[in-house]
Amino acid sequence: MENLPVEFGKLQSLVELDLSGCSELGCLLDSIVHLSQLNTFRLSNCDKLENLPVEFGKLQSLVELDLSYCSQLGCLPDSIVHLSQLNTFRLGGCQKLENLPVEFGKLQSLVELDLSYCSQLGCLPNSIVNLSQLKTFRLRGCQKLENLPMEFGKLQSLVELDLSGCSQLGCLPNSIVDLSQLKTFRLSNCDKLENLPMEFEKLQSLVELDLSYCSQLGYLPDSIMNLSQLKTFRLGGCHKLENLPVEFGKLQNLVELDLFYCSQLGYLPDSIVNLSQLKTFRLGGCHKLENLLVEFGKLQSLVELDLLHYSQLGYLLNSIVDLSQLKTFPLFERHKRLLERHKLKNLPMEFRKLQSSSQCHKLEVRPIILIFKAKVTYHYYVVIRQI
Repeated sequence: MENLPVEFGKLQSLVELDLSGCSELGCLLDSIVHLSQLNTFRLSNCDKLENLPVEFGKLQSLVELDLSYCSQLGCLPDSIVHLSQLNTFRLGGCQKLENLPVEFGKLQSLVELDLSYCSQLGCLPNSIVNLSQLKTFRLRGCQKLENLPMEFGKLQSLVELDLSGCSQLGCLPNSIVDLSQLKTFRLSNCDKLENLPMEFEKLQSLVELDLSYCSQLGYLPDSIMNLSQLKTFRLGGCHKLENLPVEFGKLQNLVELDLFYCSQLGYLPDSIVNLSQLKTFRLGGCHKLENLLVEFGKLQSLVELDLLHYSQLGYLLNSIVDLSQLKTFPLFERHKRLLERHKLKNLPMEFRKLQSSSQCHKLEVRPIILIFKAKVTYHYYVVIRQI
């Protein structure tokens, strides 16, 4: 469909209009702004849509507007800031969108704003900090975004913030620590991010923090150990990270810790054995990691442990046998004989199968009979054959 009927605006009772995927639709008639009852308007994947009517802001009943993946949409009319009831606004994948209206912050009812993969978006208007009801803000893949407004911390209702793939983002404003309701914070693949604000511990509601593949991140502020609600912490691929804070073990609610391919990480703090709730611990690819804790077995809740590439595995096995909940433990073929010499109680029959990594080709499960604590039992371990 290339266009709508000229008098389409006469449908005065229309509440929902879905034009998603109308890839030949090049423009909207000016009369469409007369749909005074329109509540939901979806235009995602309208590949040829270049602009919206100048008086688009007259759609005063609009609650949801989806313009995601309108790849030719280069700008928004200034009148759009008058959509006073707008709750959800999706603009993800609008690759030609370079900026937002200066008074964008007037959208006071906005709860969800998705700007993911707006790859030409270079900055946000300062007024955006006035979106007092905003709970979800996605900026994933905004590769030209260099900074956030200095008063970003005014978004006091924010619960989820996704800045993953903002490869030009060099730093975070100090005010970001004022986001007291923030639960999910994703910063993966922020290639230029070198550090975090010193008072990062103020984010007391944080449950998930993803810093994976922040390749320039050299250290974590000591205050990070005070994030008492944190359950998921991803640091995989932080190639410049050399150590963790000494009191890292204070993160008592941590369930998942990913340090996969932190290639400069030389040691782990002794306090890490205090992570009593930890279920998933990934250390594969930490080539410089020399000495792991002799008390590794204190991590009694551990279900998945990845130590691939760790060269001194033999020194740990006497401790690992105490991990009574362990189900997933990936190993290379060269570790097979080493395991057979130890009473390793791990990987019950119902363990979940591992996905083969880029270095691996075949997964095998081999049963072995072990004598553990005076009982003869059947256990299983994983052998991963390399290509």
